[in-house]
Amino acid sequence: MTQITQAFACADDLFGFPRFPDNVREASRFPMKNGPSLFVPDRDDAYVFRKDHVRIIQFWAVGAEKNILLQGETGTGKTSLIEQVAARLQWPTFTVGCHGGLEFQELIGRVTLQPDGSTGWADGPLIAAMRNGGIFLLDEMNFLKPEVAGGLNTVLQATSYTVPETGETVWAHPDFRIAATGNAVDGVGKGAYRGTQTPNIALLSRFSLGIRVSYMSIQDEQKMIEAKAGGIAPSVSAYLCELADMVRKSHAEGALKAPMSPRETISCARRLTAYSGNLTGDDAVQAQCNSMANALEMTFLFRWAPEERQEFLRAATSVAKRLALPIVLE
Repeated sequence: MTQITQAFACADDLFGFPRFPDNVREASRFPMKNGPSLFVPDRDDAYVFRKDHVRIIQFWAVGAEKNILLQGETGTGKTSLIEQVAARLQWPTFTVGCHGGLEFQELIGRVTLQPDGSTGWADGPLIAAMRNGGIFLLDEMNFLKPEVAGGLNTVLQATSYTVPETGETVWAHPDFRIAATGNAVDGVGKGAYRGTQTPNIALLSRFSLGIRVSYMSIQDEQKMIEAKAGGIAPSVSAYLCELADMVRKSHAEGALKAPMSPRETISCARRLTAYSGNLTGDDAVQAQCNSMANALEMTFLFRWAPEERQEFLRAATSVAKRLALPIVLE
């Protein structure tokens, strides 16, 4: 099969960084597909890339390494990182949400009934990515049963796969890539992710490239919130980011039951803008501050037990006082 990568683009143009010096730009090139494809993820222009992530992703994108593993807490953006890189490179992505009931055969494909009444083979996501030159994305890999993970050991280093049902040998396209994400892959904090399996050494050794994804900085998260929740007051978005940072640190120390993910800060900001409507300036700030308790409750706190909820609200009130915002939560 002929490789269809046609062009290259520099990382600063692709990922929204300030222009690199000319002597650096040439070394920051990424291969572009000549798409479009139905399987390319939607582009999110509010997504904020981190240079340290992009440097590692480049080894994977150019094919220096075929497999990459991203691990980190829930909500840190592991899956989004792969999807948003793929969106900018026009790279087809075949995603599998891993779970305890997933069978290896579902990744390969199956014999199905055709429109004319005959039977024929339908590629699963792994074979589709291998055949067409796309990304096979295993989301939350450590939910896989050991026997399914064991079946992947060979595929992760293979250049071909023979389909038992048809006898066809599918040769891996030069642009075939594998990405996997997981929570507590290193075993730290595993108790917070019920149902996860500890991947065996044989499987992990197939991933010789990886990223430990942490939560984004307060500044980057604020930039993303303001891009996704138009109308949020900057002082209020700053409060949400400071609050989320406090919650994550308290969770890591065992003081609070769960972290506050970027998904939840964005949802909360959108609800606040709904409360403030068309107000602007100080009126918008006041309306959003007045609505904070309701927005947090319907977005995040409704899942918490009363005593844990009160502990969160006391800490959140202290953040509001530190930032001199008229937010009353207790």
